[in-house]
Amino acid sequence: SNQQERQIGKGVDKELRKEYRLVSSSDPAAKWAQEFIVPLEKASEQFRDPEDIEGYKVAVIADNDLVNAFAAPGGYTYISTGLILQSEDCAEIAGVMGHELAHVTQRHGAKSIEQSFAVQQIVEFFLDDGLAHDSAIVLFNFLQSTKFSREDESESDSVGLQISHDAGYDPVGLADFFGKLLKMGGSDVPEFLSSHPATSSRISSVKAQIKDRYGSKTTGSRKCLTSMSLSDLKKHIKSGDMKLSAKSK
Repeated sequence: SNQQERQIGKGVDKELRKEYRLVSSSDPAAKWAQEFIVPLEKASEQFRDPEDIEGYKVAVIADNDLVNAFAAPGGYTYISTGLILQSEDCAEIAGVMGHELAHVTQRHGAKSIEQSFAVQQIVEFFLDDGLAHDSAIVLFNFLQSTKFSREDESESDSVGLQISHDAGYDPVGLADFFGKLLKMGGSDVPEFLSSHPATSSRISSVKAQIKDRYGSKTTGSRKCLTSMSLSDLKKHIKSGDMKLSAKSK
């Protein structure tokens, strides 16, 4: 149910905060992320009502070496400072985040749990007041190690393109970011690439979809539709002055 999905997301978020250092919600980088997600959430309504999950909760992971973004069931969404620093412009970030929101609108994480655990086990995950603590650990580890199927990734590419475009960004940003990850390659493969494999055929498929939907000349912003520019955000991240939240215990 939507309620159970929200409870799973809340439990996963609590476990994630034990493993990663997040940027404090009062820091400019976190405020930028909260502002950035607004038009994407609005654009996602055509695929799933955000009220089902009580809206998207976005947080920034303070790790400049980690190039990753991901979304847990219930709309708990994360982006690393490393991904922000690697992005050329905000159309690339919007493409990535649109893709992550699509995993939530299409319920890929929730479906993976339904398919991987017995019904009785899923029932036992929940107490009267929410998700059991031990269950949160199990589901956090499961979602961290789970790679979405090729079909799920393809669907998230397709839905994510629509979300980023309708939010006001150039949809080519997703293809550009995948291309950048491919070039990085080698032994220094970003974590995002390992869990969202960017192949030449996948990039070609994304570009073909863009051309079919929007023509060879796409419209949309490459700049951030936020009060803080990407260049100022990067300067803030590199300054080392970000306020960080304490890790959960």
